[in-house]
Amino acid sequence: MKKTEAGGLPLTTVILVTYNSGADLEQCVRTLGPSEAFKVVVVDNRSVDDSVDIARRLQSEGLVARVIESPTNDGFARAVNRGIESSDPGGLFLLNPDARITGSDLLRLVEKAQEDPRIGILAPLVDSGPQVPTLAAGKQPRLWPLFTHFTGLARAFPRVQVLRGRHLYREHHSYTQDVEWVSGCALYLAPAARSSVGTLSDRWFMYGEDIELADRVLRHGFRVVLDADVVATHEIAASVNAAGSAVSTMWAENTFDFYVWRFSPGPVRRFLWRLIFSAGLGSRALLLAVKSARSGPSAPAMRARAARFRRFAGAVWTTKPAR
Repeated sequence: MKKTEAGGLPLTTVILVTYNSGADLEQCVRTLGPSEAFKVVVVDNRSVDDSVDIARRLQSEGLVARVIESPTNDGFARAVNRGIESSDPGGLFLLNPDARITGSDLLRLVEKAQEDPRIGILAPLVDSGPQVPTLAAGKQPRLWPLFTHFTGLARAFPRVQVLRGRHLYREHHSYTQDVEWVSGCALYLAPAARSSVGTLSDRWFMYGEDIELADRVLRHGFRVVLDADVVATHEIAASVNAAGSAVSTMWAENTFDFYVWRFSPGPVRRFLWRLIFSAGLGSRALLLAVKSARSGPSAPAMRARAARFRRFAGAVWTTKPAR
């Protein structure tokens, strides 16, 4: 395995997938900064803005090692896999263009993962702003964690392990801990885990691949850890806005598809999963709609979130999981 001069750390390849990401890419890469311990690979999914031009300019400055232009937009996982196939052996760090993490913080993750060979995935605590109370980490989307999350049990009894839900709540769980999934917006895959699990599943165009990867890492005997000592920021809607309305319900549809594909529930459990998911998001949409009536300048944002929740709630009833 190729080593770097930064304390003998394994070389890390940072993979950035862009699609009309011109507004975010430069700041993302410059926040990382230059380093001999990692190199940045940009994989562009057929952008129609200036994403490629910006990536090439950053490459000329030595901040990007390689720019890969995909002939078509085949989705997130396939783009990541193109980056993986072109990278050197070592660790991988998946990073969204609308996420921010410093190079020094990235190396802190690499160092911590190297100290414990059981760690397969290590992710920073992702701050998505005050409007997002949950962390981008938690339990796999099985029926019970979904129930405890949407009924509020997980939030009401944060110290009861059996009640941990689909998402962790920032107010209770902002500390380093083992989890069952973390978001692919900022995720370090250690070299040993990479060798064991290979590339991302391309079952989904967008969303789902991170929870599947974490599940596979766990099944290979590694740990998935949320490191609260390292913080990344993520503008949670930026990549969705760039991709357009066609992906607006994919998160809900693909989460249900993964649940059916991975856990093989029968018809009753499928129905209960859909019911809990849609009732939970539907109630949140209703609460936001009520709050927006007396929220002044923030009312449009609340109404937009409520509309997204309603779309998510309805989408799981129409999607048919693939075999």
